[in-house]
Amino acid sequence: MKIINKVKKVVGSLATGAVLVAMASGTAWADEEITLRLGTAGKRTYGLGKLAFELMQPKLDEYSGGRIKLVIHDRGSLCSEHSCVEQLGLGQIDIATVSSGNVGAFGPTFDIINLPFLFNGQEAASKMLNGWLAEELSKRAEAEMGMHVIALVPVGGFRNVVNTEREVRVPDDLKGLKIRVTKSPAEFNLLKAWGAAPIPYDWASLYEGLQAGVVQGMYLQDVFTSDGKFYEVVSNITRIEAAFSAHPLLMTKERYDGLPDWAREAIDRVGADMQKEGFAVDMDWQKTAVGAMDGKVAVYQPTAEEMDLWRAGARDAWVAVKNTYDPKLARRVLEEQGLKNWVAALEEAGAL
Repeated sequence: MKIINKVKKVVGSLATGAVLVAMASGTAWADEEITLRLGTAGKRTYGLGKLAFELMQPKLDEYSGGRIKLVIHDRGSLCSEHSCVEQLGLGQIDIATVSSGNVGAFGPTFDIINLPFLFNGQEAASKMLNGWLAEELSKRAEAEMGMHVIALVPVGGFRNVVNTEREVRVPDDLKGLKIRVTKSPAEFNLLKAWGAAPIPYDWASLYEGLQAGVVQGMYLQDVFTSDGKFYEVVSNITRIEAAFSAHPLLMTKERYDGLPDWAREAIDRVGADMQKEGFAVDMDWQKTAVGAMDGKVAVYQPTAEEMDLWRAGARDAWVAVKNTYDPKLARRVLEEQGLKNWVAALEEAGAL
């Protein structure tokens, strides 16, 4: 289902008119200045925020000869992740960023990124998401969601298990704990397979929810545990590094196609720059954020034998969400990393 149709169901029937207005105005922009509004829940201090403010904004100006002005609404000042995509569909903003976890509410294209242990480390993830996999997902986003992907950039590395109650070494230690997850089906089923009680919970209320015990943990990257000062209310991190996090920067295909050739060329050039620089910027952010959290929360690194138990639960999660990803695509990702044993385990379970 195209994302415009999805948004119509969520927020009403205004999308078509708004998009048509954008398209109509776009045909007259051969030489005029264009203002693009970007909505994001992220902050300027995030890796993605730095890319937007320090690379995307000035480079769009440079590549367009000063004809494109990018206005960035960060920190959720204009919209949350979910509502940014809704506003994108309505033509109220031009560009939106959204996590691979939360974009699943609008289409299945990026759900594959949320699969646990799809990538064997950050270097492998960067290589895939800065190469053929990004290109393939961009093509699918256009066909499946009606979206043009400007860039697909890493945001914060891998997700770990964080909780307020106790040291967690193996999945059994999670039993009974209420763990916050995003809207990703893969995340929900993963935490369920590990024995936790997964709870989709609003990000903006998460700190207070942890304080009150409404939720007792989260499946989250260390950078966000640090940035949100969640270390003040949680006690333990288990560094399993299960699923990588990446954010697509999206425009509706109608909006993108309605722009003049020179504007599309400038947008594509800056998107390529963001892809190229994204991993290094994100790694610097991770080092800074994790360093700021040092000594403020207990961190446990599972043994090799304990990691086998985490992967066993992850295999069950793959099976539970089998219809949300392309098995052939997932197989190619794993095989190109040489993960033969993991492929065999997933085959045996019926996930590939």
